[in-house]
Amino acid sequence: MSKPSKDLTIYPIKIDDDKLNNGGDGNNYPLNNPVHLHLIVGRVKAGKSLLMNNLYLSERFFGKDYKTKILISSTAHNDAINKYMLEDFDFVFTDYSDDLLQEILDIIKADEGDGRFLIIFDDIINSSQSFKRAGKVDLLTQIITTYRHIGNGEFEGKLAIAIAVQYFKHLSPIARNNCSGYYIMGHFPQSEVKKMGEALSIFGRDDKGFMDIYNASRKEKYDFLYLSIEHMEARRNHDELLWSDTEGFQFDRSSAKSPIESDNVENTEKNNVNK
Repeated sequence: MSKPSKDLTIYPIKIDDDKLNNGGDGNNYPLNNPVHLHLIVGRVKAGKSLLMNNLYLSERFFGKDYKTKILISSTAHNDAINKYMLEDFDFVFTDYSDDLLQEILDIIKADEGDGRFLIIFDDIINSSQSFKRAGKVDLLTQIITTYRHIGNGEFEGKLAIAIAVQYFKHLSPIARNNCSGYYIMGHFPQSEVKKMGEALSIFGRDDKGFMDIYNASRKEKYDFLYLSIEHMEARRNHDELLWSDTEGFQFDRSSAKSPIESDNVENTEKNNVNK
């Protein structure tokens, strides 16, 4: 028999979008939905704090999408650019612990209505932090895998997360597999960009494709690479589409000059002058 004897088609299931509480009406495009996991990677002075101020304070982005905003950062009070976040956010903590996170999670689950919570983890994840302790997955990792469904029983989607780190290697595979989008800020050594390419080759279809996308995103000093998993797009900043899953590359790959190579030349010239 060449054909099945009955209908074996997989049909979609209708879901009540209001219950999901993700604000997925398309009005935010090309931004992700308000219920998201953003991973922000950049060294010191790369613009991470400036980006987060814009994303989570300005009404042009997500400024009005959250009932409660929480910042967990060991350097929250040391960076002058955080002045407005300190004024606007409801809670600011300088020390992270599973106990603190559990207390926040309990508050979210007890909160009535569809109001969303935002938690920013700013440079609290580093090479010394273990995502598994004595065979047990820590609470942050648990929440990363379930944040879309965290709610009060009546509404899901009450939590959004942003994690800012200085090194891509500090992001666990679990965080990478569950994120909604990446912000790659500033310049990196070629070796580190290659590591990103190995993990993010879904953008550009292979390591070389990702490298070309990264290079094309670096035209001005504070440009960043925005990678949306939700939309399967890569953009220079939020405006310029570089690659999409449906349309492919939107720039001439053969003429793209590597900023990594330019940086190396510039550094060599500076060294020669110093000598």
